[in-house]
Amino acid sequence: MRIGERIMDENTNTTDALLGVADAVVMDAPTPDDGNGTRNRRPVVVAVASVAILALLAGGGYLGWKTYTGHRLAEARQACVEASESYHKAAGEYSKLVDGDAAAASKVAAGQVADAKTVDALAEELKATEPKTVACVADDKAGYEAQAALIEKHAGWYGKHAKSLENAVKAVNDSKLAKTVSDAERLLKDSDGKVQDAKTRDELSKAIKAKDADAIAAASKKVNDSMAAKTKADEEAQRKAEEEAAAQAAAEAAAAAQAQTQQSYSAPQQSYTPSYSGGTSGSTGGGSGSSAPDFVPVSKGFGVGSADDCDAACRAPIQH
Repeated sequence: MRIGERIMDENTNTTDALLGVADAVVMDAPTPDDGNGTRNRRPVVVAVASVAILALLAGGGYLGWKTYTGHRLAEARQACVEASESYHKAAGEYSKLVDGDAAAASKVAAGQVADAKTVDALAEELKATEPKTVACVADDKAGYEAQAALIEKHAGWYGKHAKSLENAVKAVNDSKLAKTVSDAERLLKDSDGKVQDAKTRDELSKAIKAKDADAIAAASKKVNDSMAAKTKADEEAQRKAEEEAAAQAAAEAAAAAQAQTQQSYSAPQQSYTPSYSGGTSGSTGGGSGSSAPDFVPVSKGFGVGSADDCDAACRAPIQH
């Protein structure tokens, strides 16, 4: 039963009770003059009782109305308080999302995602202006109802924007994962035959299939480290090979030079032994004659000489 109907029923019962009292007073009042000189006071009593009844009815009705309106005001105030509680809960959840997952996702750069539009969409969501807080303060039932309606509207704003913000955060994270997987697949392909430890590529392949961002990051690092180790080892091996080739070439060049030098100093040398052809003297000529010695070079392995190489003593004639 509604409070107004209950109060009206109580007032009706009160009125019925007062009327019953009035009837009793009237019934108990003395009757008119019975001829013995006694005055009849019944009309006066009835009048007094009627006034009393009206006063009681008026007082009871006012108190009932005050009770009714007070109860309605309390109901409106309580509804406003409950709306405010829902509002604060929605606002708290939104703030937690903004300061948590949304803040982390907002640090993702456009180059880290497969679709840069997701980053822009998240940035726009975070620019939304939150509604002002409304307090449950009013002077009457209508005022509380108006405040409650405004609070519920603001709570709805938080609920709506929390949902759209969650979707924007998810879009960024999904796009980032898509690029992570794509980059890992490219690394897996490019590293074929270029790692020092093939197990690192197997680990990366498993992480890609699982689409586990953390596992992909760890496996990718191992693959890159293994590629760097192999590159360093290959460069070291190449350097040693080049050094050995250079050393061998230098040794061969030195040997060739030495052989050439030895060949130059092994040419035969020559010495000179004089031979003489004697001249004859005749009387018919009236004189005597002699001839200079002829020098015939004889090689002794010390080089080839000529007459020009002989000094003056060598070419001097022998006196007979």
